[in-house]
Amino acid sequence: PGGALGKQLYLRVSDLIKNNQVPQVSENDSVAKVIVEISEKRLGVTAVLNAKNAIVGIITDGDIRRMLSKSTTIESFTAKDIMGKNPKTILNDAMAVEALERLENNNITQILVTDLENKYIGVVHLHDLIKEGIF
Repeated sequence: PGGALGKQLYLRVSDLIKNNQVPQVSENDSVAKVIVEISEKRLGVTAVLNAKNAIVGIITDGDIRRMLSKSTTIESFTAKDIMGKNPKTILNDAMAVEALERLENNNITQILVTDLENKYIGVVHLHDLIKEGIF
């Protein structure tokens, strides 16, 4: 089948992320670096990785705004100070419609994507799904 229904049957997360940037910072990076990464990659989010390149957190542009509403001194903060721990992830071979379900069920607009070895490889944003008609 063609159209949106057809895409729901075959489109995978890996298809959605192929043109996306892969925003990432280390847990000890400054908040200034986090802001630059989120701004440059234009997805409103960055993954936070540890020294072994494992996902340890996520920072959204909303996290930055909340931090700035409490303190205007960002110099003393690092990524691990403001990150959300245990971020939601999805496998790159999952169906795109499953990504939409996860976003809706968790009331989030982005989800981190991993491969079968649990390596971080990208982000699916709600806009990616809308653009493909999976909404």
